[in-house]
Amino acid sequence: MTDECPVGHIKPQTGLNFPILTRKLNDMKKLLFGIPVLTGIILLLAYGCDKEDEVQILDADASNSLVYEDPSLIDEVSPYFYDNHIYRIEQLGENPEKRKVEAAARENGVDMDCLLLEVVKKHYFNHTGVIMYSIPTSNPEQTVILYQSHGLFQVSMAEFGPAPGQKMQFGLRTMDDQPFCSFQLDEQNRIGEFVVSENELIQSFNNDIYFLTLETSHRKSTHAEDAVCCRKEATWKACMSCTVDACLDSWVCKLAGIAAGPELAAALAASCIGAGPDARC
Repeated sequence: MTDECPVGHIKPQTGLNFPILTRKLNDMKKLLFGIPVLTGIILLLAYGCDKEDEVQILDADASNSLVYEDPSLIDEVSPYFYDNHIYRIEQLGENPEKRKVEAAARENGVDMDCLLLEVVKKHYFNHTGVIMYSIPTSNPEQTVILYQSHGLFQVSMAEFGPAPGQKMQFGLRTMDDQPFCSFQLDEQNRIGEFVVSENELIQSFNNDIYFLTLETSHRKSTHAEDAVCCRKEATWKACMSCTVDACLDSWVCKLAGIAAGPELAAALAASCIGAGPDARC
């Protein structure tokens, strides 16, 4: 009698079907291999999002922030150095520029423990290519000043405090404790008791800037033809004396500026950095 498979019943197989089994094993391998790969992709995407957020935060910290700007002053340059010549102020972010400024201060003997490094400001002038940085200290009457041009730094200490007769005394000293400029302001910001001193470090920095570039970045005053070009004086001191020649009678000239406190004196002194016979006006 021959064996027949009744309807509804499957005939048992007498052997293994190797092609089908192999294909199923391969499918399982692909599935098992795909799980860690998929997991890795998900983790990478999550890490990438976290890093992107972190980079955005770091970029925000790294960028300088605008404190003040008056674009009209870029081209409207007064010939009088006691007028306002600062057209832009920035606060430095946590970036290489700030680290370079801190390194310059440290290398010039500044006590870093007394500096308020979270508030480092950068000042742009419309009458000279020199950049001025200011770093406040734990003493509210003292500010570290760094003049910078073409990668060179000159580090000074600016000071101000009350003087007799409801006046304010301003002074600038290099880090060897030698004065180079001082004056007083009355309640109307009029200048008096102006003193310019010989200072070897300031003059050396002035000469370096002058001979490096002859101040090619200096913008010409819109009224230079009507004013004496003090920047053509042979020395920084001679230039400063020239700028206040009309103010030798105390309490005549009024000092204008967006800077406050010690930075006000430092901004005035920046006017003559790079002075020399062939300097541009």
